[in-house]
Amino acid sequence: MRKLCLLAAFAVFAVQVMTAGGDNTQAVEPGIDTMPPVLTSQSLPCGVRDFTATETRNIPDPPRATPNERDQVERGIQSIRLALDPQAQNVRLTIINPTTFPKSPKVTSANFQVSLIDPSKGGSCVIEVRDWANNVTSRQITIAAATPTASAAAINVGLIKVGAPAGSGTLTITNNTDGPMTLTAITLATGTRFAITAGGGTPIQLLVGATHNIVFSYTPAIGSEAGDADVLTVETACGNVTCALSGTGGVSRITATPLLSYLIETPSATDCEANEGKLTVNNTGNVDMVITAITSNSPEFTVSNPTIPALPITVAAGASVQIESICYSAGVVGVNNGELTITSDATDAAGNKVTLRGETTTSVEDEMGKTARVWFDVANEQIVFTTVRVNTPVLVHDINGRVLASSMVSDAGSFRVNTSSWNNGVVVITYSDENGQRTRTLSIVR
Repeated sequence: MRKLCLLAAFAVFAVQVMTAGGDNTQAVEPGIDTMPPVLTSQSLPCGVRDFTATETRNIPDPPRATPNERDQVERGIQSIRLALDPQAQNVRLTIINPTTFPKSPKVTSANFQVSLIDPSKGGSCVIEVRDWANNVTSRQITIAAATPTASAAAINVGLIKVGAPAGSGTLTITNNTDGPMTLTAITLATGTRFAITAGGGTPIQLLVGATHNIVFSYTPAIGSEAGDADVLTVETACGNVTCALSGTGGVSRITATPLLSYLIETPSATDCEANEGKLTVNNTGNVDMVITAITSNSPEFTVSNPTIPALPITVAAGASVQIESICYSAGVVGVNNGELTITSDATDAAGNKVTLRGETTTSVEDEMGKTARVWFDVANEQIVFTTVRVNTPVLVHDINGRVLASSMVSDAGSFRVNTSSWNNGVVVITYSDENGQRTRTLSIVR
């Protein structure tokens, strides 16, 4: 009886538990803990969840100095972690206070947070809070993205012709988070070709599920055919969302045959076949070009009406057209110069001028039969023979009889004599065609 009274006097009694070895003991704390930790939470801005875990449900409360066998005595928080299965997605766990959980003294209240790693994306996890009695509270957590949602990551407004009305587009911003948000700034990275035309003023308050439209324009310029780009950024306190903007400027660019040269051997005759061939007009741009007029500034050079093909002429992007019936005629011997102007809707019309050169000569050769076509190519400093006979001599001398060139024709048809070292003036040429030897004069005028 005395022995029982002594045992009852202890504040905490110990039960000797034999271990597998048979010689170790384990102290068992009086009372029981069958209830898991309690979790409370609140949502904070920018995808943060704030949690408090407690172990304070003692029955009776406060606990007896010596708990009875069936008293509820909380053992304290042992650990807080993200569950391994399912694996956490785009969230991090931050233990706020305290940061360690000893068994003694026991931790009865702890504060921690779960937050998004990338605020532009949602996240999820399972939180596990365990007490020292191995009771576990699990909580599934899903956090929506903390930044606004853009209707597109990139917008291309396409091909917009330079000089035409500006292109445009709309980006829609939606608050898909679980709380209200404020758009603090809406900006463009450069703002050179793109401009915000509506919806760019801030701050803008968006309730959950609300949307806001941002309208922008694209105004290309010459050089935009390679494409333009910008970035539209919408800022919030929790992070930004961006949209890549792009567009291509439609540019038509004109180039043409730089020189058309003509030769007539009889004054007042008409030559409609330039030595360079037909007038070629190119569109090196990326949209169609329309030629509306071709004019000459010299009366010796005329443009037929209608031209072949007839005006207006549409030249597709990257294509070219050959235009006929540009003629030369002069009533006196000599050289005439002029300029051709091609009028079009080309965005870049810098290459719309063509140099014109015409020469009128007289021939002293026998006019019977077919004669060789002989002319002075001023661009290359050469006398050009187009129908000479092979294995025949060509002789050129000035009006004083001095020999300037003497050569033997090696190939029938085309033959050239270099004149780069000669002075301007009249030369006498002797050559042979299919009808025999010919003699004629030719003016060398640069």
